[in-house]
Amino acid sequence: MEVGSAASLVITAPHGAYVDGMSAEVRAVASGHRAAGATGSQAARAQRREVRRQDLQVAAAAGALWTAGLVVASRWDYWIPASSEAWWCAGAGLVAALAVRRWAARAGFWAVSGGYLVAYSLVLDGGRMPSFVHVIPLLVTTYAVTRAGAEPPVLAAVVAGALGVTLQAGVANAAWGLSTWDWHPAVDLSSAVQLVALVVAAALLGAMVHRLARTSASLAERNAQLVALQEVRAREAVAAERTRIARELHDVVAHHVSAIVVRAQAADRVADAQPDAPREAVRWIAPAGKEALDAMRSVVRVLRAADEEAAPYAPTAGLDALPGVLARVREAGLDVRATLPDPLPACAPQVGLAVVRVAQEALTNVLVHSAAPHATVTLTRSATDVVLEVTDPGPPRPPTAGTGLGGNGLLHMRERAAAAGASVVAGALPGGGWRVRLVVPLDRLPEDPARRAPRREAADA
Repeated sequence: MEVGSAASLVITAPHGAYVDGMSAEVRAVASGHRAAGATGSQAARAQRREVRRQDLQVAAAAGALWTAGLVVASRWDYWIPASSEAWWCAGAGLVAALAVRRWAARAGFWAVSGGYLVAYSLVLDGGRMPSFVHVIPLLVTTYAVTRAGAEPPVLAAVVAGALGVTLQAGVANAAWGLSTWDWHPAVDLSSAVQLVALVVAAALLGAMVHRLARTSASLAERNAQLVALQEVRAREAVAAERTRIARELHDVVAHHVSAIVVRAQAADRVADAQPDAPREAVRWIAPAGKEALDAMRSVVRVLRAADEEAAPYAPTAGLDALPGVLARVREAGLDVRATLPDPLPACAPQVGLAVVRVAQEALTNVLVHSAAPHATVTLTRSATDVVLEVTDPGPPRPPTAGTGLGGNGLLHMRERAAAAGASVVAGALPGGGWRVRLVVPLDRLPEDPARRAPRREAADA
């Protein structure tokens, strides 16, 4: 019984709390990402500016190399082009295609394709394309638009292929062929097939690279989500572990220490009338303190172990540990009247642990916070549930420097009940006194956390 808890307290296991809590964490992470939206948009604009700068630099470098190559080739006596202007026009088209290949892929495709056809036709006065090298601007802009996913590969290949065949045949010949539907000898079929194959290859290559980029981006996004979820689960695991450690330390230490304090205070009060009482108390306190130290060392060994196999675990306290708890409280000076089934019923480990820990906490609270001369413990099991009742007639003990005003006993009862899918009712009785009632439905036990991460709690004897 904890002083200050006059009204009854009903504590029910929060089924689904783990999932709801994790969803809340995930929503918190998502809201944090949305809060950073403004910063993300600024970063996106900066990235676009950087992409534009890089495209212009690449175009400028390609233009410089093309110019240098033409200047060197023009001084070579063996290079006599049919039209040097066509080579300069092809270089200009290549520079234009590279300058807009990423940051304006769609507009660049249509502008470069149409502009190159017009400019090239004007330079050659509608004549034939003298070299397959001059189709490079069309190949670059076709690859760029399909790589960016700005136009369908089929559309880009058809447009670029038609323009390439037109340039290869010459605008004048192409116009004559359209007017008469007689393409021979205006179009060299073999050259046209090769040119179309180059354009189709450029379009397919761009589409494949675009698909790979989308897949990589999707995988990167999923990986980021998994990392965020892993961080959420890691924080939850840390919080759950801290709670488990705090609960375990409280269970294995507070019970023993509270009994030792009560026994020492009782011996001090009767020392004048019973000179042997302090000696008897010390004889009892020494082994009780050793038990407390052993239990605490068991928990500390678990925390310090590098892996589970290296840590010597104590067996998890089951329902068979309940008589030992009752005996220890009796030795501390409280008359415990127990009604237990003989033999103790078989039940799941988490049920037995919850019953033992709740009984231990309730009796410790009677020792510390109640002036009752006795307490009653009743354990029953039916086909559907296990019921534990711990009552004392009171009255409450006035708070002292040794006992304090309260603690975490009710909180730990709630956590133990939640672990077994149970409910706890703790509160004052109408006629005086205090009652703790634990009901564990056997047909709706929650998933044992040990199945997800095998772990056994160190328990006191």
